Amino acid sequence: MRGVRNTVDGIRVVPTEGNPSGCVRVSVTSSGICGSDLHLASFGPSNVTLGHEFCGTLDGGAPVAVLPPVSCGTCARCLAGDDQQCASALGAMYGVSLDGGLADEVWVDPRNAKPLPADVTLDQACLVEPLAVALHGINRAGVVDGARILVIGAGPIGLCTIAAARSLGASVDLLAHRPRRIEAGERLGARSAVGDNYDIALEAAGTQGAMDKAIELARPGATIGILGSFWNPVALGLGFQMKEITLVPAFTYGHRHGRSEFEDAARVLALVPDLHGAVVTHHFPLDDAAEAFRVAGDRSTDAIKVVLHP
Repeated sequence: MRGVRNTVDGIRVVPTEGNPSGCVRVSVTSSGICGSDLHLASFGPSNVTLGHEFCGTLDGGAPVAVLPPVSCGTCARCLAGDDQQCASALGAMYGVSLDGGLADEVWVDPRNAKPLPADVTLDQACLVEPLAVALHGINRAGVVDGARILVIGAGPIGLCTIAAARSLGASVDLLAHRPRRIEAGERLGARSAVGDNYDIALEAAGTQGAMDKAIELARPGATIGILGSFWNPVALGLGFQMKEITLVPAFTYGHRHGRSEFEDAARVLALVPDLHGAVVTHHFPLDDAAEAFRVAGDRSTDAIKVVLHP
């Protein structure tokens, strides 16, 4: 087995060991590099294989996408269907605290190997995880058919948010700055002509500027959904208070009306076959992981989603 880890020499493909008791083997087909992988790499060397956006096949050949957090299933939050709030989740998450999918194979809890719909290919299925993040965010924010939505940020989560919101019948405008990403958003059904007085603004950039724009362009009494990851604190101005805006954070994914949002994301992916072409801009073999991380972290490359293939 080989996996991508951050070593004292930087990102490297290194030999790994696996086969934990009770786990099943997934032969990885594709694995995306997330912005959080870049942040984790910036923290220094680690003995954990990176990657939480991945799919592959079980030993019998069944195609699966892997649910990253291994929730305990017994705490009050898990029993309520809010797996994402499980206190043990971050301590048992593939690619964060457990060996992840930037590898040729990985051993996972059988509960976390989720079967793919027949019309979702293994090339596409590395997007199930970011699409589940987007689906959870729009569910939390209350996006429904006919709602007028603004998405701020056209990275992978922002683009997945457009696809998820459009699948529910919402009208979506996109606020972004880089032409390639604006074009990708338009390809997924968003308009790039931005107005104001939005029912719901979905912040998918994770920046102070994006939060300020969300407050500015939302109508009074609107909802702002937080899908981006804030690695630094942000401030809320007086406009936020005067408009009596409801701020709704979202973290990973859980259940909606008793249905797994991760599994629902696979079904949405089948409905939006253009998503893969719009979001995935670069492909690398596993052996070129160091270059893949360089490209993913270099704004001048204009990469949206970089994917590794063992």
